[in-house]
Amino acid sequence: MFFFFFARDKKRQQTLELRGHAKKVNSLDFNASGAVLASASADQTVRVWDIERAMSSMANGVGILNCQSSQFQGHQEAVEQVRFNAQNDNEFVTVSCDKTVKFWDVRLKKCVDSIQTVGENVSVAWSPNGKTVCVGARDDTLTFIDCTMKKTVKNQQTGADVQVLARKPVSRKKFVGVEVNEFAWDREIESNKFFVLTGDGKIQCNIWDEQKHTIKNVHEFLAHTAGCYCIHFDPSQEKTHFAVGSADAVCTIWNIPDGYCCFRTVDRHETPVRAVAFSHDGKFLATASEDDFIDICDPVSSKRACEPIFVRAPMNALAWHPKVHALAYAGDNEDLSKRKRDALNLDEDLDTKASRIQEEEAEKDSFEPGDNDPRDENRRWRSAPASKPNKKGVEEVEGLIRLFIPKVEYN
Repeated sequence: MFFFFFARDKKRQQTLELRGHAKKVNSLDFNASGAVLASASADQTVRVWDIERAMSSMANGVGILNCQSSQFQGHQEAVEQVRFNAQNDNEFVTVSCDKTVKFWDVRLKKCVDSIQTVGENVSVAWSPNGKTVCVGARDDTLTFIDCTMKKTVKNQQTGADVQVLARKPVSRKKFVGVEVNEFAWDREIESNKFFVLTGDGKIQCNIWDEQKHTIKNVHEFLAHTAGCYCIHFDPSQEKTHFAVGSADAVCTIWNIPDGYCCFRTVDRHETPVRAVAFSHDGKFLATASEDDFIDICDPVSSKRACEPIFVRAPMNALAWHPKVHALAYAGDNEDLSKRKRDALNLDEDLDTKASRIQEEEAEKDSFEPGDNDPRDENRRWRSAPASKPNKKGVEEVEGLIRLFIPKVEYN
């Protein structure tokens, strides 16, 4: 795991390298206070990192040998996604292809509830009020779990009756003839608006009835020319935007007050956009793909807000800190030899770098008939094995995460 802290003065630039996961990281999420960061990995574990202490020490100029973390084990397959409860800093949920949904307590450092599902789970979202969790399976089924139900049990020490949470699936929706990718509630605390991205480039707007446990499609619109992969809502108080990343290599930015009107696009990527994320104040939008950079733009103009972050692997996850401008990101295997070479060329502009990378890629073997084109790979399959083996035996590292504080070009 790596954390990079960039100061305006390059002499004060600090780098902290941390490693935790044995395999690639699929998902990242901060809790609401920003004290900890959870990372879900293909190594079947989740780690919760003490980001608050690490950032405080770095800001005070105190060196850190490592960032403390706790490991959470229990899944039998790769952990696909992790999400914190926005109303409880110490509770998070994970999903896996082992057909389970697990709820964890940061303080107890253990799983407090496990729910068996019928399908292999690949996506999860938690409602802003913390009352409902939605789980998406590979067979395009959404399962809604009520997180407020309780049951009475006997206290083993006192014998008294006590009320404990009894989370339970209360609704299930099967999508027929359409591929379901990511989904999300909007940012209003008691919102009933639930958005679903589909493989045919559409955004479905639904109404979730929390009392009746029903979901109703009220509108859908074509957003992209290829499958919509990822969605994120502006978490600022204004809550004016949401962004959608697609297989067509474009990120669209939508204005909520104007009736969900697309008013800007980010088209600097050349490969499917795998992850999108707004900063806590809505001033920055980060987008990541299979390209060698993460783009950070002003969502109002879609122009670059700072220099891109150059990476040496396709990115799987982005997560902004909920209170400061710090971006965590993680992806697939990373070729260290290439990263070290590129470190010598950080001053070249993106167009020059893109041309150089394109020339390098042209030297690689072309796809043989029957090979899978990475452009057709849905982000839901982020735990699938790499399509090409490491023939050259270069040094590769998995399970890396970085925290980046951008050097903004304007005030």
